Amino acid sequence: MDDQAYAYLKRLVATKLNIDLEAYKDKQMRRRLEAFVDSRAGGSPIVFLRRLSEDPAMLEELSDMLTINVTEFFRDASHWETLEHKLLPELLKSCMRPKIWSAGCSFGHEPYSVAIMLDELGGWRRSSLVATDIDREALLRARAGGPYPPGELRNVSPARLERYFTESDGRYAICRELTARVTFREVNLLADRFESGFDLVICRNVVIYFAVDAKVRLVRRFRDALNPGGLLFIGATEALLGDEADGFERIGGNFYRKLPDVASDARAARGAA
Repeated sequence: MDDQAYAYLKRLVATKLNIDLEAYKDKQMRRRLEAFVDSRAGGSPIVFLRRLSEDPAMLEELSDMLTINVTEFFRDASHWETLEHKLLPELLKSCMRPKIWSAGCSFGHEPYSVAIMLDELGGWRRSSLVATDIDREALLRARAGGPYPPGELRNVSPARLERYFTESDGRYAICRELTARVTFREVNLLADRFESGFDLVICRNVVIYFAVDAKVRLVRRFRDALNPGGLLFIGATEALLGDEADGFERIGGNFYRKLPDVASDARAARGAA
């Protein structure tokens, strides 16, 4: 794919799918797009673009490829154990009404993993859980609670499988008790406004695909969306480095705590004096 075709395709994706590919790692994204064009149009950008304009299903396939909906329940189990046994109980103890956000939730595995923990810890009645994604089709499946193939439940214990899932034709759906407790919304992490006042933001295996500048901007926006002392939970292969870590302290594993706003504290102290 030459530079002109690649630039045109990026503009088309921005217009049709509201996805800004300029914010993604360029070489990685170009390779993925070239592989997609190879598989769908024999490597011809002209043929691909014509088919894309004629076939809505291909546009949906392109969206699925770009939004990378690959996940499972309790992915990287040791990190979820830290959340379950230490950080979430601490959060429920210190916050009257914990507010939690699963950003880039895909098909719902992540928010439902949190929902299961909250139910088991007795924190549902005073907690709120919102889950967002840019992919409308993924959100439809998430709201419905599945169904999910067995391979995506490999980290779900037999007790949890029996308690929170129903099986039909070899696939599993989340019980209505949990689907009713999660609020799903369509949000573009790179363009839309965020809510604020969160005590826990979970965004795992999403920013690894972004260019450095876009990643820094997004992490700063997560920081602004968190209450002081709030937690950011990122993916097992991710880390906050350099400017990304500004305003956070790492508290172990892939968990970061938002530091107090020193400037705000100083202004408050002067006002009290």
